[in-house]
Amino acid sequence: MRITNKYMTESIIKSIQLNQGNIAHNQEQLATSKRLLRLSDDPNVIGQVISIKSSLTYMEQYNKNILDGLGYLNMTDTAMGTVGDVLAKAGEYAVQAANGTCNAIDRTAIAEQIDSLIEQVVDLGNSFIGDKYIFAGAKNSAPPFKRVGDQIIYSGDTNEIRREVLADTDYRIDSPGITVGGSSGVFGLAAVDNGDGTYTVCDGDPSNTAGAGIFRVLFDLRNRLNSNDADGINGSIEELKEETDNLLKYRVQVGARTSHFELLQNQLADQEIKLTENLSNLEGADMARLSIEYSQQLLSYEASLAAGSKILQVSLLNFLS
Repeated sequence: MRITNKYMTESIIKSIQLNQGNIAHNQEQLATSKRLLRLSDDPNVIGQVISIKSSLTYMEQYNKNILDGLGYLNMTDTAMGTVGDVLAKAGEYAVQAANGTCNAIDRTAIAEQIDSLIEQVVDLGNSFIGDKYIFAGAKNSAPPFKRVGDQIIYSGDTNEIRREVLADTDYRIDSPGITVGGSSGVFGLAAVDNGDGTYTVCDGDPSNTAGAGIFRVLFDLRNRLNSNDADGINGSIEELKEETDNLLKYRVQVGARTSHFELLQNQLADQEIKLTENLSNLEGADMARLSIEYSQQLLSYEASLAAGSKILQVSLLNFLS
């Protein structure tokens, strides 16, 4: 069989290009420290790699959701802790006012202090994290509580704020600012649906006792102080204790959920470490072996160049000699 110059030229060029491709692929693996750069590199394990990467992506989002939830929960606990301090202060004032040595003037002065505490509770009800008001439900872009004279108006809603922290598993991260029917929310029970997306939590008018919760109890205490109602003041002491117990119930829920989220956070961190380790084992390159292969491929490439230069003598001088 006759071997033509064209055939030899094409064969040599093909060999040189193949060696160049091997070197380029090897260099890419060395640069990235990965042996799997394309689906064709190892079809048998590429499915596992894709699955692990997908799981890591989900875990990253779950971690973000947990951090967001912990921010909500921690701020909620802080706000409720301060509300508890306000209730304790109101209780101290009530005990002081219940003393038989207090007269009407003294009790009126204490009533002014209670009115100031009501303002503090409104501010605490408008606690926020970032640009979200934590006691406003899903309508959390604006302060939910507003005092209008002796009325407390709530403009949030009663929807829950939830975060998915595991596959198909989500948990509530907020506490209800108010509730409509049933047991009282953190700050109270809606007395009136105003029909415009707002609720009247309570009316400070002594003749109107609708509503329940912290605001109702504080307004009642203030009014009883102003009217010098000693028996009513003693009743307010018990009511303040009941509101403190109700607040403690919500704080316990927040504490339990916080502990749960922290455990989930640690669990996800452990899983992420293991998955990352598995991913590294599957797609990571053996750098020592790659370095040896690279040296061998470089020698093959240089040899193919040298062989080609000997075989392909195409200079005009070769034909004239």
